[in-house]
Amino acid sequence: MWVSWRFGKQRHTSRVLDFSASGAFIVTDDVVAVGTPLKLIFAMMEGELKLEAVVRNSRAGRGMGVEFVTVGGKELALILKALKRLRPW
Repeated sequence: MWVSWRFGKQRHTSRVLDFSASGAFIVTDDVVAVGTPLKLIFAMMEGELKLEAVVRNSRAGRGMGVEFVTVGGKELALILKALKRLRPW
């Protein structure tokens, strides 16, 4: 899965290593400070998912863990459909 993300005027596209209903781990070489708010756009088979998130941890050269902070009913439905597809157990 891929995500486009931005903070300020910087825009990036990165691979998502881990994805859950509450957050994700985004692979990036960029160092983003903990507490930084981000805007995310996931392009998924289920549809486009736009969320706001905040960086909760950052590992130089590896990526960052983000927590979703704006998850409404529509967004949650898309997340759950994607999780069902990605983790079919």
